[in-house]
Parts: sequence; C-alpha cells; structure tokens
Amino acid sequence: MAHVTLPVGGVSYTVGCQDGEEEHLKELADSIAKRLEDVRRTLAPRGDGEALFLVSLIMADDLYEARKKQMTDEERAQLERSRQIEASYRQTAGRLADAADIASNLLQRVEDSLSPARQKDDEATES
Repeated sequence: MAHVTLPVGGVSYTVGCQDGEEEHLKELADSIAKRLEDVRRTLAPRGDGEALFLVSLIMADDLYEARKKQMTDEERAQLERSRQIEASYRQTAGRLADAADIASNLLQRVEDSLSPARQKDDEATES
C-alpha cells in the first residue's frame, strides 16, 4: 500500500492508497484546493469548516448534475433498439432499390423484345 501527502487549504493530509493511484489523488486534492480558494475568495466563509462544507456542497452538486446527464439503462436500451431499427430500414431501402433496378431492367427487356413485333405491325399497317 502506498501513501501520499496531499496539501489542501494550508493543511497537509497523508492518506493510504493503492500503488499507482498517487497521481490521481494529487489531482483530486488539487481540484479541492482550487475550489477551496474560490470559496474563500467569493463566499467569505466564517472558517475552514464552513469553507470545506461549501466546497463539498458544490462538488456534490457537480456530481448530481453529471449523474443526471448520464443515460439510464433503459435509455441505453432504447438507443440501441433505435440504432437496430435504423440499420434495418437502411437494409430494407437497399433491397427495395435493388428490386426497383431489377424491375426496371425487366421492363426494358420486355419493351426491347416487343419493339421488333411493333415495327412489323407498323409496317403491315402502312402497306
């Protein structure tokens, strides 16, 4: 187990952590320290306890807002189903386009095969 010392608000705290987590904890402590400076500067708390409480409240609100923005399992399932339906529609549209091409080619072949017969009928009518 590793230990890391984290300075926050003029006080250093030594905490235990898993090996390799030291830098992450330092980043978190830096975030708290910056917010603490902002709270002290803008909200004029009556002491360190109130300042840290306000920082905690602000960070809890940030976490609450972040969680609200996350999709629920049901929303993820609906999104996946929507993607599947869209893929199915694209596949169906492609098949319909292929069928339309085949029908058009068949029609052209029928018209081409009828053309010599029409020409003979037209010639017979003119004579």
